[in-house]
Amino acid sequence: MRIGVKPGPWGWNFDELLTAWSKAEAEGFDLVSCFDHVSAAPAGNAAWDAPTLLAAMAGATSRISVAVHVLNVSLRPPLLLAGQLAVAQASSGGRLEVGLGTGSWHLARHDHRSAGVPFPPFAERVRRLEACCRTFPALWRGETVTDDALALDAASLGPLGIEPPPIVVGGTSERVIAVAAALADAWNASSVEANRFAQLRHRLEGLVDSRTIELQVQLWFREVGIEGAHDAVARYGDAGAETVVFVLDEDRDPDVIARLAAAVR
Repeated sequence: MRIGVKPGPWGWNFDELLTAWSKAEAEGFDLVSCFDHVSAAPAGNAAWDAPTLLAAMAGATSRISVAVHVLNVSLRPPLLLAGQLAVAQASSGGRLEVGLGTGSWHLARHDHRSAGVPFPPFAERVRRLEACCRTFPALWRGETVTDDALALDAASLGPLGIEPPPIVVGGTSERVIAVAAALADAWNASSVEANRFAQLRHRLEGLVDSRTIELQVQLWFREVGIEGAHDAVARYGDAGAETVVFVLDEDRDPDVIARLAAAVR
């Protein structure tokens, strides 16, 4: 079982993030993550660009895996996004895990409106997710890619000399789970009960071929608390989770990270 933390980043200042990343590594967590919301709307909070933040996370740490759960694949030009992620993979020395998703209506629509980028219907977003999962590893390997779904025409990042990072597909809809089963290295579910996680895991496993896919879950720390953290890890482990990430959106005191580490050891 891997245990991770996801501090902020929406509404946190940069010094708070730096402290949290370093504390997570010092306390022995396996993974530190961020999420993708580039606009201050709707709450007026400080917003940080996730691909850039990953490179900063890599520079502030030396051992821990750095991840994003998950990038909205419809917000950025795909070649640009693949290139940004390549920088993070290189600067981390190969510690990057790339979460990709369709973007949630709750927050992604604000990003799209603020950036002047149309927010596609769900079916189109799923097609883009599938295409990104298929083409990004090829781009990271230095291959030349043409893909109509992403409007890529003989696109290449050149011989970067990096190992393609693992792709984590996030989401719980039938169509997203099918993409994860076909193309991802890992699948990530957020804020689902353990019984529901087990049901979704069985659905995923029924679609997978001979490949092995890591099973991940994100839990809101404010809903679990220090007292419930150990039991939550055990409960989701029984449901099949191999990675549990605690989302610290409100608890900015770095001592919380130390206390959480002690609780789940």
